[in-house]
Amino acid sequence: MKINKNSWQVKFLFWRARYLTNRQFILILCALIGFLSGILAVLMKKFTLLIQSLLQNGLVMHYHRAFYFVFPTIGFFIVYLIIKYVIRHRVESGIPYTLYAISKLKGLMPTYQMYASLLTAPITVGFGGSVGLEGPMVASGSSISSNLGKLFSRKSVRANVTNRLCLCRNYGSNV
Repeated sequence: MKINKNSWQVKFLFWRARYLTNRQFILILCALIGFLSGILAVLMKKFTLLIQSLLQNGLVMHYHRAFYFVFPTIGFFIVYLIIKYVIRHRVESGIPYTLYAISKLKGLMPTYQMYASLLTAPITVGFGGSVGLEGPMVASGSSISSNLGKLFSRKSVRANVTNRLCLCRNYGSNV
């Protein structure tokens, strides 16, 4: 694979090697990941509250008590359709898959995991399904940290260390 020396990634890596130590770079990367994970957590919570308020106060205000047992089924069906036709990959569960990725996959997580939990978890919880938002937040934030580590560190021993450190930091902050 040819590397374009004029790409922004190569220019950034040269700049980073010249002006930042590895420790400074990891701290900046962790701060960026923490900020992005926080935004993702707020979006996930607001999306869940929006769905919940639409069901309880807006669309079916007079009928919601009669349909409490139907709402989770509708939510699971919507999530199934999103996974099958939009995401098109298996969405892994949050904390166990993150720990598995840290220990067995060298800290590498798939890119689609960043947005998969953001789409599916609020629908499940908003419709009354029995799942929490902590696991999907950990999975999405860890996927962000893994993919940023892959983007900036390339394939090396240092990249694996960066990915693992960022994943562990993100895991601790989201829990």
